[in-house]
Amino acid sequence: MAKTADSWVYIGPTTLRYFSLVLLSVCLGFVCATSPHGSSFPQELLVDSNRAINFADLNYDIDVNVIEERNTRNRRDSSTSRNSNLTANHFYLWTRTNAGNTSYNDLDPGKADTIKNSTFVPRTTYIIVHGFLGWGIEPWILFMKDKLLNTSDCNVISVDWPAGSGWWLPSYYTAVSRVPYVGKDTAWLLRELVAYKGLNLKDVHLIGHSLGAHVSGLASKHFKTRVGRISGLDPAGLTFHNVSKQQRLDKSDADYVDVIHTNGCYTFWRPWTDCYGINENLGHSDFWPNGGEHQPACKGVSGDIGCDHELAYTYYLESISYGIDDTYFLARNCSAWNQYEEGECPCGDEAQYMGFFVNPAVTGVFYLNTSVAPPFAMRDSVCSPGSKTNDSSNIIIIASSTSASVVVIAVAGAVVFVVRRRKQQADSGLLVEEEGEDCDDALLDV
Repeated sequence: MAKTADSWVYIGPTTLRYFSLVLLSVCLGFVCATSPHGSSFPQELLVDSNRAINFADLNYDIDVNVIEERNTRNRRDSSTSRNSNLTANHFYLWTRTNAGNTSYNDLDPGKADTIKNSTFVPRTTYIIVHGFLGWGIEPWILFMKDKLLNTSDCNVISVDWPAGSGWWLPSYYTAVSRVPYVGKDTAWLLRELVAYKGLNLKDVHLIGHSLGAHVSGLASKHFKTRVGRISGLDPAGLTFHNVSKQQRLDKSDADYVDVIHTNGCYTFWRPWTDCYGINENLGHSDFWPNGGEHQPACKGVSGDIGCDHELAYTYYLESISYGIDDTYFLARNCSAWNQYEEGECPCGDEAQYMGFFVNPAVTGVFYLNTSVAPPFAMRDSVCSPGSKTNDSSNIIIIASSTSASVVVIAVAGAVVFVVRRRKQQADSGLLVEEEGEDCDDALLDV
């Protein structure tokens, strides 16, 4: 039946939903706009320096270097020195030769000299991408940079991009709209590094948090040859639920993709305020610590509405301090969180670890518990440590060290044997001086 002019206008559930979201975001914006995402992380949740890293105790001159850098960034970017085709603000490069927080090379894929004259060397290259309301030299990225450089002689690049201006929904949607373009900019940089510096894409490991996880996946989609690894740290959920893999991070984006979910859930009525991460398995290996929706360490914590979401990079930072010699952050393959809680998940033939020392040979969905206070990694008292990971893993280092020890012992034994033999022969008059010198030279060659 046709509606008369006096009838109420019908409002569908979709229209009502989006109207409610906008109204809610405006309200939240007035309350939270002054609280920068990622900069108010509660100090009591930061890991201990004895087993990982202590944010509070390290002197990085953050107030002077980082905050001032963020405040002056827009003024510098408005100059003609930057390539106007870039959506990303900066690509900061650190190596062991320029490891200081403000000693970075500022790379511009549109200006070849910034690539050619940089300290970049073709080797393992980590590219860190921040999320919503983050920036390229926020504290957690600087800490990760230092830990990675301490772990190996590598390149570390941080992607600084305009990721929103305030904690409200329109700002988030603006940041989302930039994700594909920042992915394209990152791919452009990688292409220039391949061309001018001989980078091998298989040596690239992208580490992205929140929206940065999707930037990482989209960057790799621009190449026929996928990058070596992508680590997604609680990939953003809103606008990325149930979309095509061409629009977000997917396991096809790299030879190996591992994902940590710390705030992954979805509700129809509160998609903006309930969980900020995605509730879908995206990688070859997906990790759901404490069930993956909310973290025990964030219960009752005030002052940061993104606590669960931010713990993804905190866990990852802590994981760099461990290897596979123990069972810290060891995770078990399981079909559901409640089965893990009931002790129904086996250890598996090979150990799997959440974080930096993940085992690419072991794929699936994994669960584990963490502590309510730092350090967050807990030992698994049932499963055995150790697994085969990659060429830079601890097990390879241990095996190499063991083999080297055997060689050293064998050579030392040979030296002792020959010296004693020489003495016996010399005493018996069977060895002349020239023969002894030749024998020593032969041992030195070994």
